[in-house]
Amino acid sequence: MNIAGQFRNLDSAPPALDIPPVTDVLRHGLELVEDISRKLHYLDTLMLTGKPNDISDAAAGIEAALKAAAPSFAEIAETMGRLGACNLTAAAAQLRKIEEDDAAGLAEALRIALTRFAKKSVSANRRAQQLNRGLNAALKSLQALGVQESGRLIAEA
Repeated sequence: MNIAGQFRNLDSAPPALDIPPVTDVLRHGLELVEDISRKLHYLDTLMLTGKPNDISDAAAGIEAALKAAAPSFAEIAETMGRLGACNLTAAAAQLRKIEEDDAAGLAEALRIALTRFAKKSVSANRRAQQLNRGLNAALKSLQALGVQESGRLIAEA
């Protein structure tokens, strides 16, 4: 009985994929979230100053940073999928099971940073809505007083 060719050769390993280590992916994601959070905090404080050009520039910076971070966030989601995790808490638990404590700590830190970012984002959004309502009320009051030059006041505000 000849069994040659029925087993795969262990010497020929499948081609290595260019997959970055989980710790690198999570560390990069954490750095991005912290950077965007700092920008969001700056925007939130700028909204208190009433400087519309600075506010607009800061908001555009956040938008650009979020767009630039999209591939990294997709990579984090892909990494979580490889781990069989549906969220960062499950990813941290899975990483602990396979004794990747550094990566598990990064997953937890990223989850916490994203939670803080979400809270700051809600706060900044509320402030922006309040600012917008205040501007609209002021413009309506001025219009009611007859202070309008063919839309010029609205453009300047």
